[in-house]
Amino acid sequence: MKTIDILVSPTGEVRLETRGFTGPSCREASRQLEAALGLTQSDTLTPEHHQSLPESTAEAQRTGE
Repeated sequence: MKTIDILVSPTGEVRLETRGFTGPSCREASRQLEAALGLTQSDTLTPEHHQSLPESTAEAQRTGE
């Protein structure tokens, strides 16, 4: 299951955590939230980000299906 967790600290700092995404799809999914929240101070990529997409999924993303 794909989720985006929005965590707010007691000091008001906001952190987004994506789960269940493979490859750069997490950045696509969180782009609008990041833009709405403002300046990004840091970015930490998960091991899942570095996994390649299955060929059928990668092709569907390239063609917009």
